[in-house]
Parts: sequence; C-alpha cells; structure tokens
Amino acid sequence: MCLAAILVKSPGTPSLNTVPFTSSDRGTTSVLTQGDSATPSVGYARVTAPSGGAPSGLAIFGYRPNGVLVSEAGVPASRLLTRGRIAAQRTSAVRSGLALANPNDEAATVSFFFTDSNGQDVLAGTTSIRANGQIAGFLDEPPFNGSSSFAGSMTFSSSKPVAAVALRGLLNERSDFLITTLPVVELASDTSAASAVFPHFADGGGWATEITLVNPTDSQIAGALQFADQSGRPMSVTINNETRTSFNYVIPARTTRQFLSSGGSATARVGAVWLVPDDKNAAPGGSLVFAYRPSDIRITEAGVATAPIGNAFRVYVEAADSMQSGIAITNTSNNSTTVRLELVDLSGASIAGTNLTLGAKAQVASFLNQIPGFQTLSIPFRGLLRLSSASAIAVVGLRSRINERGDFLITTTPPVPETTSPSPSEMFFPHFADSGGYTTQFILFGNGAAASLSGNVRFLSQSGQPLDVKVR
Repeated sequence: MCLAAILVKSPGTPSLNTVPFTSSDRGTTSVLTQGDSATPSVGYARVTAPSGGAPSGLAIFGYRPNGVLVSEAGVPASRLLTRGRIAAQRTSAVRSGLALANPNDEAATVSFFFTDSNGQDVLAGTTSIRANGQIAGFLDEPPFNGSSSFAGSMTFSSSKPVAAVALRGLLNERSDFLITTLPVVELASDTSAASAVFPHFADGGGWATEITLVNPTDSQIAGALQFADQSGRPMSVTINNETRTSFNYVIPARTTRQFLSSGGSATARVGAVWLVPDDKNAAPGGSLVFAYRPSDIRITEAGVATAPIGNAFRVYVEAADSMQSGIAITNTSNNSTTVRLELVDLSGASIAGTNLTLGAKAQVASFLNQIPGFQTLSIPFRGLLRLSSASAIAVVGLRSRINERGDFLITTTPPVPETTSPSPSEMFFPHFADSGGYTTQFILFGNGAAASLSGNVRFLSQSGQPLDVKVR
C-alpha cells in the first residue's frame, strides 16, 4: 500500500535516515521527501525527543502521477496501542488499507478478524511484524486476505504496542487514485457515552458527504445523527431518499453503518454533524468524508474524524499562489462565544490575530484569506493557527490546492489540542511513501506542554532497518 505527500524538488539533495529538529513550543519543523525516483519506497518514521516530550504533528501524503497532483491526505502523528478497529470496505472502486509499525525490539504477533454489516465475524487471521518493522496493505491483500467484496469492520490486537494508520483508496471516473484518511478507533474498556461532533460537512453544489460510524463495543449501540447549519439550527439533509434533520442509527456489535447524503441541491450547504448516543449507549467512532463531484467526476474528497472538544487548539496552515489553508470551527456550547485566532510563523513569532464570534452551536468555515484580519496575509506563508475560546469548541483544518490541470483539491489537517500534560517521549508516523509518484511531508510542532522541542525523526524500512530518504 503506497501513500504520500507534497514536494518541491531540488538537485543534489542528500539522502538521510535521521533528521534532527529544534524549535520553540510555537515553532514548526517541516520535512519533505524528494520523491524523485521511479520506484516507491515505504516505511515508517519515529519521532523521538530524549530530553522531553515528543512534538505533535501530522504527515501529508500526496500522489502525483505523471506530474499531476491528484490527491492529498493529512494524518496525525500516532501514539502506540494494542487494540483497534477500522471501517473496512471493498468495492469495484474503493479499498480500505491498514499500516502497522512495531517499534519494539521483539516481534509483534497481530491477530485480526472481519465483521460484516450484520455484526457477524466472518474472517480471521494472524500475522507477525518483525522487531522494529512495519507491514502495510489493502485489506483484501496479504497479510490480511479479506474478501474482494465487503462492508463492515476489521478489528486487530497486537501482543506488543504498535502504531497504526488506516486509509482508503478510491479509483474515480477517470482512474485517478484518491487517498483519504480513516480513523483507527482504539478499543478500551471505558468507552465514552458523550456526544461527539464532526465540525464540518458539505452537501449540494457538487458536494456530497458520506458518514461511516464504527461500533467500538461488543454490544449493539444506538443513537442519532443530527445535522445543523452554520447558525446552529437543525438542517434538512436527504439520506437514502429520506429528508430529515436527524437520522437514527442502530449498529450491531463490532461493525459499522454508513450514511450518504444525496448532494442534490444546486447550491452548497455546510454545517456540523452531531453524534448523540442513546442513554447508556457508547458513542461510535468513525469518519465523515465530503467529496466534490462536478460534471459526474469525483475530483477530490477529504476525511474528518469525530473531533476532540476543548478550549485551545493548534492547526498547521499554509498559503501560496495555488494553495490555501482554512479552518472549520463549531461552538459546542449553548451560549455565544468569542474565538481568538492567532497566526504564528515557523519560528513561533506571532504575526496576526483576530476574533470571531460564534452563536450557540454555530459553525464557521473559511479559508485564511477570507477571515477578517488575515485578508492581507503575505504569501507564501507557513506556520500555525492557534485557536482559543472560553467555551468549548471543535475544529478541523482545511487545505485546498489547484493542481496542474486546474482541478480544485481539498484535504483536512487534524487539529492538536493544547495541553500542559507531559507528552510521551516518542511519537510515530506509521506509514510513509516516497517516489513512484508519492511524496510525504512531515510537520512537527508543540502542543503547549514544553517550552522548546528537540530530537530526531528516524526513517525505517519495513524490515526495521534505517531507510535513507532524500528530504528538504
């Protein structure tokens, strides 16, 4: 399974298997792979900070066959886990994939099973990941060997803590391969019953939204999907030929349910989607994928996980001639709130700030150059957008590009909640790909837990050996 990023090529770039980084808490480090070979190489990255907590961050995979960027996907840096569940889908156009990295000095044994849409476990298997190694593949390929036609979930457990990332690939109407991030739902004994929110969706004007809910428990769960417009009022959406503002869900144990909006209106409508579990029911995990399909060709799609709710977040942003970052914010409280937005450059210096007022349960989605106070931002720009509010909010970053053939592409960039709690000394990017049309951008920044950050990014092959990669 190959996935990847963005890049500017430069001749004579050296190959490295370790890249050091040093920055202030609000500074940002960006490392981009060169992607200049015909043969792809894959592996994973370990981010270590021996003197303190590792930074947060994300990787942006990109795929540019024949010199045309057709897809990007943003993936957050990962902590380790031992049990997880992902949505699993295999159709003529869609394939789900999973990558697992084992950073331990001993081999990890991974057991897995598939559950169909009725909640029946149908396939099971076991595989091994060598010490410090990695495996990656589509679920219908070895080592997972799932069905060639399937909808449901895949659950895995590992004898050693591993880092995991899930993605889906979609082959569109002109055979472009579009990559979208899928969340890995960590399985724990204390599953939450709290409401959750997808802070952005789009429907109409060429846009449609697909929501996949994942049951993290071994029991049936139920609740409702509630759609709200940007003012926070209930919004009617057509799903499966029914038009309502709220849709009930019942999900058998260990499996998934999908909801696909019709996208039938002539104009685009945006807002937020709330997940409201029934009393004493766990909240599902899952993803929301909004796709743009003008003239019957799906040009782009982007995935949104259920968002963390908090009072302060950081999001990586960029602005250039053909690229523009944005933000979607949902006020999760029942009262109006003021959200402070502050832009800081790569060094951590503050360069601009502004306030936005959001009504109760209201939502806003804007690109940086549309936000009052940021409209005269000098380009090119790279850095962080810091958001803070007295009331709890949920956010997701948006990143648009115009590619070489004039197509509008979009992906999401995950937010990082600010915290004063110590971070682990190591974080992981469980999968990256370089060359063969692929590149990967690694972006590291602090979460407020430390005054400064320093350490190394180490690239390792699937066999667990240091992997030389051309970066800039």
